[in-house]
Amino acid sequence: MCIHSGGEEVLLDVGGQDATEAFEDVGHSDEARQLLEGMEKGKLKRMAGDPEPHDSPSASKADSSNTSPSSGSESSMGLAFYALVLLGGGLAFGAYKYLQAKSASESK
Repeated sequence: MCIHSGGEEVLLDVGGQDATEAFEDVGHSDEARQLLEGMEKGKLKRMAGDPEPHDSPSASKADSSNTSPSSGSESSMGLAFYALVLLGGGLAFGAYKYLQAKSASESK
């Protein structure tokens, strides 16, 4: 096995499955693409009882129609979280200013 410039962990994470999407996401150089052509050992043959692939483009397309509505609710939950943090920060700042003004008026 050749030494991978990104470390062996990268290869172990996608070992035994379709790594096409992971390879494309990294943005490999043309040289890396040329090296890849000589390293392909074969195609994986799926057998009955095999788990579904994680990075299969066809599986992600099929799942994307099911996950679209939930992704909208996830983004609104994130927005609600940030709004809550901002509101809490505003209340804390207001309480600080109130207590500071109260302390200043008592010391006079």
